[in-house]
Amino acid sequence: MRVRNHGKYTNMSRNKPRAIARCDYSGLMVQHSSVIRQMQYSGQGLVWTGYLVNPKFADDPNPQNLTPRVKLDPKPIANARPDNIIDAQNTLATSVGVLTLDVSGNADVTLTIDQFANNGSFNFTGVLTGNIVVYVPNLLSQFYANNLTTGNFTLGMQITGNISVPLTIPYASPTTLLGPLVGNTLLNLQFINF
Repeated sequence: MRVRNHGKYTNMSRNKPRAIARCDYSGLMVQHSSVIRQMQYSGQGLVWTGYLVNPKFADDPNPQNLTPRVKLDPKPIANARPDNIIDAQNTLATSVGVLTLDVSGNADVTLTIDQFANNGSFNFTGVLTGNIVVYVPNLLSQFYANNLTTGNFTLGMQITGNISVPLTIPYASPTTLLGPLVGNTLLNLQFINF
Protein backbone atom coordinates (compact mmCIF):
# COMPACT_ATOMS: atom_id res chain seq x y z
CA MET A 1 0.00 0.00 0.00
CA ARG A 2 1.30 3.43 -0.87
CA VAL A 3 1.70 6.21 1.63
CA ARG A 4 1.16 9.83 0.65
CA ASN A 5 4.11 11.45 -1.18
CA HIS A 6 6.18 13.90 0.79
CA GLY A 7 7.48 15.67 -2.28
CA LYS A 8 7.71 15.57 -6.03
CA TYR A 9 10.90 13.52 -5.92
CA THR A 10 9.92 11.08 -3.12
CA ASN A 11 7.82 7.92 -3.20
CA MET A 12 7.09 6.15 0.08
CA SER A 13 5.96 2.56 0.54
CA ARG A 14 4.56 1.27 3.85
CA ASN A 15 6.22 -2.10 3.29
CA LYS A 16 9.58 -0.61 2.31
CA PRO A 17 9.88 2.77 4.01
CA ARG A 18 12.80 4.91 2.86
CA ALA A 19 14.33 7.96 4.43
CA ILE A 20 13.73 11.37 2.92
CA ALA A 21 15.96 14.45 2.92
CA ARG A 22 15.74 18.06 1.89
CA CYS A 23 17.81 19.09 -1.18
CA ASP A 24 20.11 21.94 -0.11
CA TYR A 25 19.79 23.69 -3.50
CA SER A 26 16.10 23.33 -4.36
CA GLY A 27 14.64 22.96 -0.87
CA LEU A 28 12.44 20.09 -2.09
CA MET A 29 11.92 16.79 -0.30
CA VAL A 30 13.88 14.02 -2.07
CA GLN A 31 14.84 10.44 -1.33
CA HIS A 32 17.83 10.39 0.99
CA SER A 33 19.46 7.64 -1.04
CA SER A 34 19.50 9.86 -4.15
CA VAL A 35 21.32 12.91 -2.74
CA ILE A 36 24.88 13.47 -3.88
CA ARG A 37 27.66 15.77 -2.77
CA GLN A 38 27.86 19.10 -4.63
CA MET A 39 31.49 19.51 -5.74
CA GLN A 40 33.39 22.48 -7.06
CA TYR A 41 36.92 23.08 -8.33
CA SER A 42 39.28 24.79 -5.93
CA GLY A 43 43.05 24.81 -5.69
CA GLN A 44 44.32 21.69 -7.46
CA GLY A 45 41.09 19.70 -7.83
CA LEU A 46 37.48 19.06 -6.78
CA VAL A 47 36.34 19.76 -3.20
CA TRP A 48 33.01 19.20 -1.52
CA THR A 49 31.00 22.37 -0.89
CA GLY A 50 29.14 20.85 2.08
CA TYR A 51 25.83 20.69 0.18
CA LEU A 52 23.86 17.50 -0.42
CA VAL A 53 21.67 17.88 -3.51
CA ASN A 54 19.40 15.87 -5.77
CA PRO A 55 21.25 15.00 -9.01
CA LYS A 56 18.60 16.92 -10.96
CA PHE A 57 19.70 20.16 -9.23
CA ALA A 58 23.46 19.51 -9.02
CA ASP A 59 25.70 22.05 -10.76
CA ASP A 60 28.49 20.96 -13.07
CA PRO A 61 31.78 22.14 -11.51
CA ASN A 62 33.48 25.01 -13.36
CA PRO A 63 37.31 24.84 -13.46
CA GLN A 64 37.69 28.64 -13.25
CA ASN A 65 38.74 28.44 -9.59
CA LEU A 66 41.62 26.04 -10.23
CA THR A 67 45.09 27.31 -9.48
CA PRO A 68 46.76 27.91 -12.85
CA ARG A 69 49.69 25.68 -13.65
CA VAL A 70 52.65 27.89 -14.41
CA LYS A 71 55.68 26.51 -16.23
CA LEU A 72 59.02 26.86 -14.53
CA ASP A 73 61.34 29.62 -15.66
CA PRO A 74 64.10 28.48 -18.00
CA LYS A 75 67.39 27.55 -16.40
CA PRO A 76 69.57 30.70 -16.21
CA ILE A 77 72.72 30.88 -18.30
CA ALA A 78 75.93 31.00 -16.29
CA ASN A 79 77.97 34.20 -16.84
CA ALA A 80 75.55 35.65 -19.35
CA ARG A 81 76.67 38.75 -21.26
CA PRO A 82 74.25 41.08 -23.03
CA ASP A 83 74.81 41.98 -26.65
CA ASN A 84 76.51 45.30 -27.14
CA ILE A 85 75.05 48.01 -29.34
CA ILE A 86 76.93 46.89 -32.45
CA ASP A 87 75.77 43.28 -32.08
CA ALA A 88 72.21 44.48 -31.53
CA GLN A 89 72.43 46.63 -34.64
CA ASN A 90 73.95 43.85 -36.72
CA THR A 91 71.23 41.49 -35.51
CA LEU A 92 68.55 44.00 -36.48
CA ALA A 93 70.30 44.73 -39.76
CA THR A 94 70.60 41.08 -40.73
CA SER A 95 67.08 40.19 -39.67
CA VAL A 96 65.27 43.23 -41.09
CA GLY A 97 67.62 44.77 -43.64
CA VAL A 98 70.06 47.62 -44.20
CA LEU A 99 69.54 50.52 -46.59
CA THR A 100 72.57 52.62 -47.52
CA LEU A 101 71.41 55.91 -49.01
CA ASP A 102 73.55 58.64 -50.60
CA VAL A 103 72.15 61.97 -49.40
CA SER A 104 74.83 64.20 -50.96
CA GLY A 105 73.93 67.84 -51.53
CA ASN A 106 71.50 70.06 -49.69
CA ALA A 107 68.09 68.68 -50.73
CA ASP A 108 65.76 67.02 -48.20
CA VAL A 109 65.10 63.30 -48.73
CA THR A 110 61.83 61.41 -48.23
CA LEU A 111 61.91 57.65 -47.63
CA THR A 112 59.18 55.61 -49.26
CA ILE A 113 56.96 53.32 -47.23
CA ASP A 114 58.66 50.28 -48.81
CA GLN A 115 62.13 51.56 -47.96
CA PHE A 116 61.09 52.32 -44.40
CA ALA A 117 59.09 49.15 -43.72
CA ASN A 118 61.62 46.73 -45.23
CA ASN A 119 64.73 47.98 -43.43
CA GLY A 120 65.75 48.24 -39.81
CA SER A 121 69.03 50.11 -40.27
CA PHE A 122 69.70 53.18 -42.43
CA ASN A 123 73.21 54.32 -43.33
CA PHE A 124 73.27 57.85 -44.74
CA THR A 125 76.41 58.63 -46.75
CA GLY A 126 77.71 61.42 -49.00
CA VAL A 127 79.04 64.99 -48.77
CA LEU A 128 76.53 67.45 -47.34
CA THR A 129 76.58 70.96 -48.82
CA GLY A 130 73.71 72.14 -46.59
CA ASN A 131 71.53 71.05 -43.69
CA ILE A 132 69.11 68.35 -44.79
CA VAL A 133 66.19 66.49 -43.26
CA VAL A 134 65.28 62.88 -44.01
CA TYR A 135 61.50 62.44 -43.81
CA VAL A 136 60.18 59.02 -42.81
CA PRO A 137 56.61 57.70 -43.18
CA ASN A 138 54.28 57.99 -40.20
CA LEU A 139 54.57 54.32 -39.20
CA LEU A 140 55.28 53.03 -35.70
CA SER A 141 58.74 51.53 -35.98
CA GLN A 142 62.10 51.13 -34.27
CA PHE A 143 65.20 51.47 -36.40
CA TYR A 144 68.83 52.57 -36.51
CA ALA A 145 69.93 55.71 -38.37
CA ASN A 146 73.67 56.14 -38.93
CA ASN A 147 75.02 59.48 -40.09
CA LEU A 148 78.09 58.55 -42.11
CA THR A 149 78.07 61.82 -44.10
CA THR A 150 80.89 64.34 -44.35
CA GLY A 151 80.74 68.14 -44.41
CA ASN A 152 79.97 70.75 -41.75
CA PHE A 153 76.20 70.42 -42.00
CA THR A 154 73.57 68.55 -40.03
CA LEU A 155 71.48 65.55 -40.92
CA GLY A 156 68.07 65.47 -39.27
CA MET A 157 65.14 63.08 -39.26
CA GLN A 158 61.46 63.90 -39.06
CA ILE A 159 58.11 62.21 -39.61
CA THR A 160 56.47 63.26 -42.87
CA GLY A 161 53.97 66.06 -42.23
CA ASN A 162 55.41 67.02 -38.83
CA ILE A 163 56.45 70.68 -38.59
CA SER A 164 58.42 70.50 -35.34
CA VAL A 165 62.23 70.69 -35.17
CA PRO A 166 63.78 67.52 -36.67
CA LEU A 167 65.89 65.12 -34.62
CA THR A 168 69.58 65.77 -35.40
CA ILE A 169 71.54 62.58 -36.02
CA PRO A 170 75.18 62.94 -34.83
CA TYR A 171 78.07 61.71 -36.93
CA ALA A 172 78.84 58.04 -36.42
CA SER A 173 82.08 56.16 -36.73
CA PRO A 174 82.12 54.17 -40.00
CA THR A 175 83.65 51.17 -38.21
CA THR A 176 81.71 51.04 -34.92
CA LEU A 177 78.59 52.97 -36.05
CA LEU A 178 78.64 54.74 -32.67
CA GLY A 179 78.14 58.44 -32.10
CA PRO A 180 80.69 60.90 -30.64
CA LEU A 181 82.10 60.85 -27.12
CA VAL A 182 80.64 63.44 -24.74
CA GLY A 183 82.71 63.43 -21.58
CA ASN A 184 83.39 59.73 -21.02
CA THR A 185 80.01 58.57 -22.35
CA LEU A 186 79.15 57.53 -25.86
CA LEU A 187 76.42 59.72 -27.27
CA ASN A 188 74.46 57.21 -29.30
CA LEU A 189 71.42 58.86 -30.84
CA GLN A 190 71.34 56.41 -33.69
CA PHE A 191 68.63 54.17 -32.19
CA ILE A 192 65.31 55.85 -32.99
CA ASN A 193 61.82 54.93 -31.94
CA PHE A 194 59.27 56.95 -33.93
